[in-house]
Amino acid sequence: MESVKILEKDIVYFDMDGVLVELGNKPEEWNTCKNEKGYFLKQKPINGAIQAFHTLANHCEVYILSTPVWSNPDCWKEKRIWVEKHLGEKAKKRLILTHNKSLNRGKILIDDSLNHGVSEFSGIHIHFGTPQFSTWDEIMKKLELVHSHCDNRKKPTKNAF
Repeated sequence: MESVKILEKDIVYFDMDGVLVELGNKPEEWNTCKNEKGYFLKQKPINGAIQAFHTLANHCEVYILSTPVWSNPDCWKEKRIWVEKHLGEKAKKRLILTHNKSLNRGKILIDDSLNHGVSEFSGIHIHFGTPQFSTWDEIMKKLELVHSHCDNRKKPTKNAF
C-alpha cells in the first residue's frame, strides 16, 4: 500500500477493540469475559494507539467507531468511560457505537476485522493486526498528513484533544 494523504477535512475512524484497546491475550478470554461487568474498563490501550489518535486528531476529523457487545449492556457505558479516561473529555463525544460501520462515511477506517460492515466501508480500510499493519508505527508511516497551504497566514493548530 502506498502512502495515504490525509487532508485537514478528512475523516478517520478508529475501531476500539483490538485497535485502540488490548483485549486479553487469547480469543478464548474474549469469548468468556466479554459479558462480564467491568471487563471493558480493565483493558489497556494498545502501544502507540493513544499517540496516533491525538496526532490525527490535531490534523483532521477523528471518530471512534465501535461495535458494542449486544449481550452486555454495560459494554456501552464502559466503552464511553474508557474513551474519556484514555483519550480525553472531548473524545467521548466522538464515540459512535454501531453494528454496521459501512453506514459511516469517511476517508479511512482503521479496524482489525472485516465484520460489522467493515468490508463494505466506502473509504480505505487499514486492516490493523495484519502483517502490513501490525503496529501503530507501521500505520503512521503510511499516513501523510497534508497541511493546507492556501494562504500564508499562520493557522492555529487544531489541538482538538
